[in-house]
Amino acid sequence: MPSRPNFGDRPGVGDRPGIGDRPGGGSKPWWEENRPNLPGRGDVNISIDTSINKNFKNSINWSTNRSNWGYNPWWNRPAHYPWYGGSWHCGWRRPPLYYPPRWPGYYLRPSAGEVIAWGLVGWGLGNLIFDCGYSHYHNPYPVQPVVVSSGPAVTYSQPITVVAAETTPPGEEVATVQATKAELSMNESLASFKKGEYLTALEGVNLAIAESPGDGAFHEYRALILFALAQYGEAAGVLHPLLVSSPGWDWSTMIQLYGNTDDYTAQLRKLEDYTKANSESAPSQFLLGYHYMVCTYLDQAETAFAKAAELMPADKVASQMAALAGASTSSGEEGTAGTEETTETPELQSITELDQILGSWESDNGENGVVTLSLTEAGTFTWTFKGKEGDPFELAGAFNLGQANVLTLDADDSQMAATVAVDADGNLNFILAGGPPDDPGLQFKKG
Repeated sequence: MPSRPNFGDRPGVGDRPGIGDRPGGGSKPWWEENRPNLPGRGDVNISIDTSINKNFKNSINWSTNRSNWGYNPWWNRPAHYPWYGGSWHCGWRRPPLYYPPRWPGYYLRPSAGEVIAWGLVGWGLGNLIFDCGYSHYHNPYPVQPVVVSSGPAVTYSQPITVVAAETTPPGEEVATVQATKAELSMNESLASFKKGEYLTALEGVNLAIAESPGDGAFHEYRALILFALAQYGEAAGVLHPLLVSSPGWDWSTMIQLYGNTDDYTAQLRKLEDYTKANSESAPSQFLLGYHYMVCTYLDQAETAFAKAAELMPADKVASQMAALAGASTSSGEEGTAGTEETTETPELQSITELDQILGSWESDNGENGVVTLSLTEAGTFTWTFKGKEGDPFELAGAFNLGQANVLTLDADDSQMAATVAVDADGNLNFILAGGPPDDPGLQFKKG
């Protein structure tokens, strides 16, 4: 695989950590390091019909409902596009036998039900995380919409998983026709991109998105074309709703789209120079953070994302990505991005009796709507969200309070696991597992 660009000689970037200094050493990128070949310890291949064990100690939030992801969920991408090699850290990685704690994405044990997600909670729940009212999305970077062959244009004002769920083809036959048209346009676009014909490549990917507007791989590729064209604000605006939905590409996926590595290196240098000359440009800082992340330069990624969050306080995704990058360095230290402003937090107490959480709870988030959580003695739950627009959302099923105050809400094909605690006033603090270090969660009061 082609080597990543060397950032060490770039002004303002600093010496990057050598790959050989990573845990496990070696000269190859860390995802290609030789590892012991132990039975049952290979990378897991998560597909649409993944079964998650609800009795795990360290839970992730996961949705196997296809409607929460739209057509072709991102984790099943390699089965559809041979050029797609994987996302950051392949999305899900091996146990800490190979990597120390806090290395990006790892298993506590090889069971598929006990994997911890590295990333935003939206990476494991799809559009459910937004439908249920736990998270709310705003894209601070304006971007031109893409016209869709049937339905509203893609405006990048919603997470890509939301777009995917809203544009799921009505039936397998229609989906197959749309996918075929999209793939033809993509193949033509990829051929043009490899030759450096970026405007032609952009036209091709726009045609592909017109047929498959919910395909995250198409949007990430479109952002790469905009980056190659030095349209940095547009590229950031396209990437923003993608990164809140799923991890970005890894180096092996991105670099094979280029005719040669020098083309990418020259474009990255151009972005670095632009960002240095325009130090107050939040979009270029965000885009730079993304490319450093793809190349696994986590220290530089943290710095760039943190600067974007500083320049654009409304960019919550940038602050979360900065925190994740900081928490994922080889030293395992927590990132400090987004912690400049300190706020008083109530002293929380562990749940000692199940009665402490039974009953009806309400989290009023103002213009973002109201979440109601009902927990019964029979072990059932109902989660209701009422926003300003649309019909109320409801999720129901069984709940379980496990070790370390992990509350698992188990619906038919989705699980939401959270750490819960109470404050001195009896209010319930609810923080979903698998999310960014700075996630404040929801604060519930007895209804």
